[in-house]
Amino acid sequence: MTTLLRFLFSAIGLLVACSFVPGLGHGSFLDLLIVAVILAALNTTVGSLLKVIAFVPMACSLGCFSLVINGLVFWLAGALSSRLGLTFTVSGFWAGFFGALVTSLVASVLGALFIPKDRQRPQGPSPSIKVVN
Repeated sequence: MTTLLRFLFSAIGLLVACSFVPGLGHGSFLDLLIVAVILAALNTTVGSLLKVIAFVPMACSLGCFSLVINGLVFWLAGALSSRLGLTFTVSGFWAGFFGALVTSLVASVLGALFIPKDRQRPQGPSPSIKVVN
């Protein structure tokens, strides 16, 4: 259930990003849901591979280089989705950079608000300890 909510929040983030970032275009909300799945798959595969390859720049920039990688993956998702016939477009790297930033911020805020954290459940009373002399 939480995975479906995360895809929904990513699609809402994509909708907000398309509204505010110039160079991003979208069609229906169903297309944005499919793009959210594409983004998740690309982040898992290509994004992870690029972060391993770019370990030194990431370490030198204290992780800020991961924003560049996220922008590249977002741009790649736009190119791939247009080849698949979806109406999601990313016009260039900077549109992808800021689109990834806005999308992740919106999805993170929605996830923090609506997806409950795993809380430790109480196990009941603690067992009594008998001291034997």
